[in-house]
Amino acid sequence: MNDERIREKLSILADAAKYDVSCSSSGSKRKNDNKGLGDASNGICHTYTEDGRCVSLLKILLTNHCIFDCAYCVSRKSNDIKRAAFTVQEVVDLTMNFYRRNYIEGLFLSSGIFKDADYTMERLVRIAKKLRTEHKFNGYIHLKSIPGASDELMAEAGLYADRLSVNLELPTEAGLKLLA
Repeated sequence: MNDERIREKLSILADAAKYDVSCSSSGSKRKNDNKGLGDASNGICHTYTEDGRCVSLLKILLTNHCIFDCAYCVSRKSNDIKRAAFTVQEVVDLTMNFYRRNYIEGLFLSSGIFKDADYTMERLVRIAKKLRTEHKFNGYIHLKSIPGASDELMAEAGLYADRLSVNLELPTEAGLKLLA
């Protein structure tokens, strides 16, 4: 693993993940002022349990490349941003390295869409499966489902993730009318 390149990818893909407010540190009023491990550029976010306990998660995208051009999304195809993508093994290694050092208690993983929904979702599932089966990872795993992925992949993701969620974005009135 080229450490400098991995750090660059981590910086890009952690920054892109901050727009998903499923982790409290993305939208919480609670602050981490130490500029260290809790700094979002390092990919670590803090979320809070119902009883107020702080939980640290590695919060990243697998990639910010995307085949779609959704107007509301920072990773949209037409946006002129720095792009990056992790391999499955890079995410597994990063997660395990942070976990073994007690920097994190889990993984929050989402992604732009590489070439199609199943291709991308299959990689998310492989990451969770490798963590659980090969590395005996006992931490928390939250996967964001990829819209349009097959039912089989969604079911398999549920075998390895503690939480599987989906975003519902309706940025236009036309989109809202379609749902209604």
